[in-house]
Amino acid sequence: MNIKTLTLTLLIGLTSLQAQAEIAMSHEGHDMSQMAGMEMADTTMTRGIISRIDAANQKVGIKHEAIANLKMPPMTMTFRVADPALLEGFAVGDAVNFHATNPAGKLTVTMLQKQ
Repeated sequence: MNIKTLTLTLLIGLTSLQAQAEIAMSHEGHDMSQMAGMEMADTTMTRGIISRIDAANQKVGIKHEAIANLKMPPMTMTFRVADPALLEGFAVGDAVNFHATNPAGKLTVTMLQKQ
């Protein structure tokens, strides 16, 4: 195979790969209107039972299942709450679903819902 044939073959192959990549990355035909302004954050919920509420210090104790996004085993522990309003309407013993994060090493509940 001479240099011209090899060069032409490589150029055709690269052009074909580029076209396939553009097709794969295209969102044509997908309804993306619902995605506007959404962050793609992990909001995996974990089940638990409220063991204590300390509204004055913005903390909640939860006996919880494994927390997948934090790679944490089941246990009972105290979390900070991102917003004190999250604790409104909850009582010790309530079964809940919650989402926790670990910003700056401070375990924080960012979502809290009754089951």
